[in-house]
Amino acid sequence: MTGRSRRAALIAAAALFACSRVAGAQALFIPAVQYGDPLRISGGLAVFVPIGETATFFRQGVVVEGGAGQGGARISGGVARFLEDFGLDARAVLSRTWSSPRHASQDSTYGGFEAGLTFAYVRVSAGVAHRISGPSEPDDATIFTWGIALQLPHYFHRK
Repeated sequence: MTGRSRRAALIAAAALFACSRVAGAQALFIPAVQYGDPLRISGGLAVFVPIGETATFFRQGVVVEGGAGQGGARISGGVARFLEDFGLDARAVLSRTWSSPRHASQDSTYGGFEAGLTFAYVRVSAGVAHRISGPSEPDDATIFTWGIALQLPHYFHRK
């Protein structure tokens, strides 16, 4: 992960955490290990900030994630809804590949969308991304993205 993308991910996570503290919301930090296209094995941190009523089993809010792996780095942001241990999310994703991505052009930037399904500690996602910059290889201009992740969520309670 480059210094610039690491700083961007940390700034996004810190901004969401600060917003949640000001609004009195309960931020959910979600570190994860993932395998998929195009990053291969990767690690990341997502921050979920609930919006609206938080005293029920149903939660909805905003999620921001940053991660890096063998094939590149990515940031994403969008909306999520949870009912107990079951969740759905929709995100906009920006990925930068390195020299060994899976089924994508190396040293390229991709922008796209993905949807995710979470059950307990496992998140499965799928989406599509289009190359914004990088070497022009016709086979990899638009790619299918997917991932399966093991997540370990942790709430930070406001006292």
